[in-house]
Amino acid sequence: MTCSTKVEIADLDAAIERRLVGRPMPSGQRLLGIEYERLVLDRDTDQCAPLAFVQSLLRHLCALTGARPLAEGELLKGISLPEFELTTEPGGQLELATRPAPSLAGVDASFEAGRAALEGYLASTRYRWVGLGHAPVTPVEELGLLPRARYRIMDARMPARGPLSRNMMRGTAGFQLAYDVADREDAARKLAFLYRLCPVFVALTANSRRVRGVDSGYASFRHHVWLHTDHDRVGVPAGCLRPETALSGYVAFARRARVLFQERDGAVVEAPEVPFEELVARGEVTDADVDLHLSSLFPLVRLRDYLEVRCFDSVGWTLARSVMSFVSGLIYCDHAFASAFEVSEPFVIDDPARLVALHEDAAKRALDAVGPDGRTLRQVARELLGIATATIGGPSCDWSRPVDLEAVAARIGG
Repeated sequence: MTCSTKVEIADLDAAIERRLVGRPMPSGQRLLGIEYERLVLDRDTDQCAPLAFVQSLLRHLCALTGARPLAEGELLKGISLPEFELTTEPGGQLELATRPAPSLAGVDASFEAGRAALEGYLASTRYRWVGLGHAPVTPVEELGLLPRARYRIMDARMPARGPLSRNMMRGTAGFQLAYDVADREDAARKLAFLYRLCPVFVALTANSRRVRGVDSGYASFRHHVWLHTDHDRVGVPAGCLRPETALSGYVAFARRARVLFQERDGAVVEAPEVPFEELVARGEVTDADVDLHLSSLFPLVRLRDYLEVRCFDSVGWTLARSVMSFVSGLIYCDHAFASAFEVSEPFVIDDPARLVALHEDAAKRALDAVGPDGRTLRQVARELLGIATATIGGPSCDWSRPVDLEAVAARIGG
């Protein structure tokens, strides 16, 4: 049941923090999960499939598999099965979400069930499901927008604070990795660590060079897009590169972001376009509004009782699962985390302009970009891979195997 208790301004920080770290997973639980987006493209032209086709695909799969429909009014936005969920993103991108699993093999099984159903249907059509970070041919203004109220509001409001906001919604595809946290302190350290290494992760998966049919000049145009999306709700929140200020920085980021929408009488409606904390001070915010507002924030790492790493371009499954193994080895193996945390220290950059410049360089040159310590991101990635390789597959890190890191090693080279 949706809670409608009013939130007082004096209680706002606590209300936000409860939703960030109020219900962490039991100590020792280390599950893996991925939300994996791909574009639906014409086999011959690489043009994006129209939304009408994506909707018909979902309806067909729902009937064929007996899935539970995920509906919003008359709109079918996705389907749910015991093994996976398949949902439509704003511009017709399709996202396959695996169920949380204690091992990479469990994630593989969940992904394969979804892939088989989806590609089985697409085999008889002119379209394919492609791992790329941005629409390679179709101009963003020609891409449709899924008719959800929240998307309509985002599409109208966000471009004023970020010129590439519509590219983000309609044309990008990535994958998100989920990791458990044990408590508040664990969440803060891991949040800071992951934010520091986002440039390396961007470089490792850069896969969106072609845009409008030509070379964009960026190895990851997707990341460039996200850097120029609504500045209220993306990027690296101030303070989040240090464990001691990571949580308070994230809370402040949430407080200051302008409100997009609220839910009233069962419908998502436009909210006054003011910072969230101002709306709270007016007495116009409920507990449910806090949840909805937090879901409208799109930083590179999001915290909601678990960590969600969101900076990756969509790539082929072999590399995506290898990246999952790589990051899990750094996050979940205690000894590896301590070593990797030291490697991440040079990435604490207080100057916002320098930090954005580093991310732009990673978007342009990928692994050849230069990090804060003068080393290339390739060299940093190689050191981190050595740390992960030394622990993955051991008795306390047995959810994955060293062989699962091979695609990352091949990507880094040398």
